[in-house]
Amino acid sequence: MKTIVRAGIVAGVAAASMVWPVSAMSDPGGEQGIRYVALGDSRAAGPYLDAAAMVGGCARADAGYPNIVAGSLRAVAFVNVACTGARAEHVTSVPQHTPTGSVPPQIDSVMPDADLITLSIGGNDLGWSGLVSRCYTELPGEDAHCRTDPDTTPRMNAALDALGPKITATLTAIAQRAPRARVLLVGHGGIYDNRGCWPNIPTSDADAAFVTDFFSRMNRVLADSAATAGAEFVDVTVGARGHDACAPSEQRWYEGRQSLSLAKALHPTAAGMRHMAQRVVETVRRTAG
Repeated sequence: MKTIVRAGIVAGVAAASMVWPVSAMSDPGGEQGIRYVALGDSRAAGPYLDAAAMVGGCARADAGYPNIVAGSLRAVAFVNVACTGARAEHVTSVPQHTPTGSVPPQIDSVMPDADLITLSIGGNDLGWSGLVSRCYTELPGEDAHCRTDPDTTPRMNAALDALGPKITATLTAIAQRAPRARVLLVGHGGIYDNRGCWPNIPTSDADAAFVTDFFSRMNRVLADSAATAGAEFVDVTVGARGHDACAPSEQRWYEGRQSLSLAKALHPTAAGMRHMAQRVVETVRRTAG
């Protein structure tokens, strides 16, 4: 299932926190505005955040950042095909198998006349959770010392080295499909900070800092790929300090291994999605201005 929306301008709602479900939008008529397509994995889909995520196999929520961006920018056309579990090839060329069936490559839904395309991808390609799990401890107060493990860093390096070309190729394919569109690659990170909190983030503080650095390196790879392909990179870690998975639940933008909200474990909360949307909108408006 994909979300397709045409929207008129709705006034009087705060842009940074606005969510437009499909039923709230109307036909634009002759109005001109942004035609927006959202692509990617669960970081865009927002699994389990609301009832919409229970429909179809992609677990795509209305509370995901693409819907908020569409409302904030008053998009006159909006297509959201982000799908939980997606890898780069599911964006460009390979159908993705979901619990309810198969969905076509996401790029098939990109309008050639799109003005804006966002992409969240790379986490499943890296298999980051498996890499990071080497830093986890079984008991509080323990230290796995993954930061000095002779195998962990080489595995991370190899995964990051393989990621860059895949993301560059994906962004290039998107640009060829919609040559006039601004393409924004939305970064990763935010779950971890320089602290552990067993059992939610079951690492020592030193290993937590090591994991945080791994995501910083991942974002540098993504930023380089965006620059190479003529896209723009959105760093969602800006302004997110103190809202990691070890923060109090009311301040948390990302869940850890034990989710205390509707969000899937190790994914953004609804507040995190609003933050990510704000970063996208700020990027669009800043560079457009």
